[in-house]
This record gives sequence, structure tokens and C-alpha cells, in this order.
Amino acid sequence: MDLCELQFASRPFEKELPSMRGLNSLIAVAGMAFACSAQAAPQSFYGKTLSVSWNEARSQRVQGEGAFKSVSIPLSFTVYVSSKGQLFKRLTSTTASGRASGSKDRVGDAGSGADGAGAVTFQGNTLISTGNNHGLGRRIRITFDGGSSCSAEVLTGKMLEFESVSAGPASCSVQDGNAFAN
Repeated sequence: MDLCELQFASRPFEKELPSMRGLNSLIAVAGMAFACSAQAAPQSFYGKTLSVSWNEARSQRVQGEGAFKSVSIPLSFTVYVSSKGQLFKRLTSTTASGRASGSKDRVGDAGSGADGAGAVTFQGNTLISTGNNHGLGRRIRITFDGGSSCSAEVLTGKMLEFESVSAGPASCSVQDGNAFAN
């Protein structure tokens, strides 16, 4: 485990945090993601799409409103590394009712906007994506064998108004080519 991963692992990120301490942790994690020396994607990732899917069990509410409501949200994270090493990322979620879905696309290894911030780093054959969005912090770790299989782990942590959040087991797949080309 290198210094960047050790620093992230030592954060109380997966525990419930009071709002202010959570915000401070979020700022520290975002800063750490940029401070850690990012490696370029290994050649074995070039031309590959890595896809991770999981369900998040949440107890949430609209900020300032009544009781918390338990929901299960299916999510997927897809990253394509072009033949030149350029990253294309998509995070997709579906409402608990399954009637609507949305996705956020990003190009490159870091970015921020109205819907949060995130960064992707490579550590050997492991891709680590960190991000935050509306009070939720998430870390996705994908280990790629260089061939046709991978494994994934998703850690989540609340920052503001979520009462609780947890990620279920993650599945991962590898395919040749660009999943975003269609």
C-alpha cells in the first residue's frame, strides 16, 4: 500500500460523520486526490472499458424535510482508456422506483462542477476513482489483471444529509473497445 492509499484508508470516510467534520474530510480527500502523484494509465488499460455496478442502500431525505426514507439505488461506473491513454468516465444511477436514470460524464483524470468533484489515479494495475456529490463521498477501486477480468470495491460515506449509506458487493467486467462509441 503506497502513501496515497494509506492516507485515504486512514480517513474515517466510511463512518457516519457530523456535517462540518464530514465537509472537512471531503476537502481533505479531494485535496489528497490531487496531491498524490498520479501515474499514467498502464498500457494494459489502453483500449479497454472497465465497468463496475453495485447497489447503494441508503436512508435519506430531502434536506430539511421530514423522516428519512430507505431506498436502494443501482449505480454503475464505466471508464474507458483510449489508445492514447485519455480517460472517459460515466457514473450512472437509477431512481429507487426504476422510472428514471441519469448519468454524469467526465473526460480526463480530474474535474469538478455543480454536481461535485472527482479524480482518477492509477497505482500499478489499480484504478482509484474518488468523488463527492451532494453530501456523499465515494471511492471506487478497480484492480485489473491486464487480461479479461477485474475486481472492484466501492466505499461510500455520508457528508451532509444522508442518514446512512452503504455499497453492496461490486461486480466488474472488461471488454475490448470503447463503450462510449455507441
